[in-house]
Parts: sequence; C-alpha cells; structure tokens
Amino acid sequence: MKKCLLFLGLSMAACSPSPTDAEPPQSIAPSVSKERRDELKAVFGKAFAPALADSPSLRKMIKDEALTKFDNDYDVLYHLIKERPLADGQTVRELLLGYFENTEHLSDVERELPLLTIFVPELPHNSFSADSWDTDTQIPVVGITSYKTNDVTLVDAKGEESIIAADLVPGFPVVVIKENERVIPVTNNKPSAMAKGRILQASGSLGFAFLADCFDGSRALDTSAASLTPTPDPKLLDAYNIYHGTDGWHRDYIYYNITPNQPRGPFSYSYQEHIRSFTMVGDPATAFSKIADQTGDPGLVTLGPPVGGWTGGSFEFKVRVLLNAKNGLGQELITYFSAHPSELFSLRYTRFGTSLILYRPHVAGLVTKSLSLPLFAWDLDDYASTIKIEVEEVDITETIVQSESRSVKFATNFGIDTTIGSKVKLGLKFGASLEETRTETTQRTYTLGNDLLGAVIVNFADNVLTGSVPASPSVLWKSREYSTGWYSISVEPKRVQ
Repeated sequence: MKKCLLFLGLSMAACSPSPTDAEPPQSIAPSVSKERRDELKAVFGKAFAPALADSPSLRKMIKDEALTKFDNDYDVLYHLIKERPLADGQTVRELLLGYFENTEHLSDVERELPLLTIFVPELPHNSFSADSWDTDTQIPVVGITSYKTNDVTLVDAKGEESIIAADLVPGFPVVVIKENERVIPVTNNKPSAMAKGRILQASGSLGFAFLADCFDGSRALDTSAASLTPTPDPKLLDAYNIYHGTDGWHRDYIYYNITPNQPRGPFSYSYQEHIRSFTMVGDPATAFSKIADQTGDPGLVTLGPPVGGWTGGSFEFKVRVLLNAKNGLGQELITYFSAHPSELFSLRYTRFGTSLILYRPHVAGLVTKSLSLPLFAWDLDDYASTIKIEVEEVDITETIVQSESRSVKFATNFGIDTTIGSKVKLGLKFGASLEETRTETTQRTYTLGNDLLGAVIVNFADNVLTGSVPASPSVLWKSREYSTGWYSISVEPKRVQ
C-alpha cells in the first residue's frame, strides 16, 4: 500500500485546567480505550473508501442523510443507516461486508463504536459540501480522525493513504470518519441522566438520545437577540429607566414589579434568565486554538495556525449553572449550544501546495453569536443571590463528578401579604433585614478531554442593561457582559409567557 506525506506539521495541544477542589473526582471510564477506537475507525474507513467509490447509491444516501442534519450538523450516524436498502437491494451493511476481510471485523466496529459517524464537511471556497456534492461524479476520499494527533489520515478508493497536517484544510471532496459528540447510545429506550428528548431507534435494542434539545434537528431553534440590540424587552428598558441614577436592582422590577415607590410584590414567572450572547475573547488565533480539537499531547508544538476544526463541523458548548437553593441542596443546571466556526471567528484561507488543493486557514477576527439559551426563573426566595456559570467546549462524553463548596447569600425579606393572599418580596434589595449567608455544597459534572473555558459569577443585583450607544437611525442597547480570559456572555431575563 503506497503512502505519501502531504505535509507533516506539528500541532499544539491545549491543556485543560486541573480540578482544584479538595474532593477528588470520580471517573466514569469508557468501555473501549481511545487507542482501540482509533484502530476501529481506521478499519472502517479503509473499507468505507472503496465502497463509497464503487456505489453511487451509497454516496447519494450519505449526502441525503447528511442534509437532514439530524443533530444540527452534517453527520450521518452509521447505526441509523446500516439496515437501509440501497438501489440494488443490498443494505448498507451488506454492501460494506464485501470490503472487510471478514464479518467479525465489521461486527467489532459495530459493537465497540456505537457513535461511529460519517461527517460531510463544508470546505473552503465552496470546494465541497453536502449541499454541492454531485454524487454521480464526485468520489470523496475518506478522512479518519485520531485521538493521538490532529493530523488527518486520508484513504482513497485504492487503499492508498496520505496525511493532511493539522494546520491545513482540503479543497477537494472528503468525508470524515469520527465519533458523534451530540448523542448518547441508550438501550431499551432508557436514556442516561445526561441525555434529553426523543430517542432515535437503531436496529435491535440500541437507540440514541440527544445530549440536549438544541442538538435535535427536528426542533426549531430560537436564535433571536444579541448583547447589542435596538429593541430590548420593554420591561428590561423600564427597569433601566426606573433605576437609572437611583440605587436599586433591575431584577427587583423584572421579577417582582418592585420600584422605589412600590417596595413589595409577588414573584412573576413571566420571565426567565437566558444567555443572550457568546463571544470568544483575546487573540483570535489563540481562542480558536483553545477550542479546536486537540490531541492532549503537551509535547507537541505548533508550526503555523493550529486549525483542526474542519473534521468536526460545529463546536459544541456545555453550559453549567451552579445554583444554591434554600433547602440546602445545591443544584447543577446543564444545557448546551452549538456554534459553527464562522459564527465565532472570521476565517480566511490561502492556497497551499501544488499537487493537491489545500488551504491554510487564518483566524482574522472574532464574531459574537446571538443566543436565546434558557436557564431558570430567579426567585430569591428559592435561590441564592449569586449564580456561577461555567462553559466548556465538548470533545467527548466521558464524565467525572466532583463537589464544590462556596459561601452564598440568601434573601430573607419575604412574607405573606394578607391583602392579596400570597407571598411577596418585602422591600428593595435585601430589605430591612440582613441577608443570610451559608456555605453550600454543589455537585457538578464535567467531561474528560473537554476544553474548560472558565467561570463567571452573576449577581441578582447586577444591572441587566448597562446603557446605549448611538447608531443610525436610533440607538443600540448594551447588555451586561460577564467575561473570563476565554469568553464573554450576556445574561438577561427574557419573557417566556
């Protein structure tokens, strides 16, 4: 088998911060090692490349399935299509069996790689994508990802291998063999505690559940809003105007209708906290390097911009909100969102090499992504006056659990208003009584191999809108931003009913 080296560059691994809490984390180990999963992806990719070349029907099925974006990316989950019939009557699995040395090799792949995925990337300058793929004439080579390196091995229909360095992007048809990061395998329709929403049934008892509803391609996503908007919610604008130049809390008015002239009110469930925008911060190339897929090998260094994201499609981000409730039980609220690289970065591509069409990407700038990611309704009678929000970019789904203790404040100025027969908040801020300070313990989970981007603290007392900037024909209103060294988010109450 001939092997040619296109360009062997060195890539830099981003090291995730180590846990700092006193209690040691407990690991949930995967059943199959990364080395074994790499080996199985290579076995599958080497059989899939000639099958894809020989079967226009298989190429069309992969294209059509990718375009459904079942997980809001151009992913095709092997176990969901393996029993699908092709034009000649064979199933996908029956076709592929003819390209394996024996049945056991494919059975090993199916058993040990439940998240095996064929991904159709969007490549620079419209050179290739699921939308533009002419399945009659374009025969992609097959790229195989690895946990050991950001370089990508390519296999063509003849079994010849080549390597694309981590800092290069192809400009010719390629499909990628990888593992899915947006779903979790389940059996007997019983998802794990991590999984959300509907279950996609494969053959036998195997099914797949989504990590979060935002990854379910059948759901409409709310992408409205941004941290800079000409039309903020009227109640947020009223809160700004009421307390502008006056000591008080915007959220007192938003959640309790409390003003300096009306110092008591019941809680309203009409609003809920939302993350409204997300931006990477700092040097654009460094920010991209932080969240682009990394090998985890600290011994490698980089030659040029480290960009490996073309094999993974959109980034997946996990948002963890650490709440503390008055019942003493800390709560961990976990949600997710995805972002295509172009939604976070301004990317430019320059041609590299002559034998094949390759591009070297350059991260030219940062872009703010608008979000409408719901969190919780902030009733101070239930929750502490501060919350902690952590963000990490998701690479794999092996989790560890640990505990964290912190000192938090609870409001005590609540009572029954006999005139309306319900519980109300009594007074602005913490009222005439002193707040209660407790040390609370919260359990949290995070994922091995993910890129941890840090935490921010959001206070109930923080202003929601911080002011406006001139813009034609009116003004743009700015939300309060919360930043770490890697990202910045805005958090606003948003009307939900």
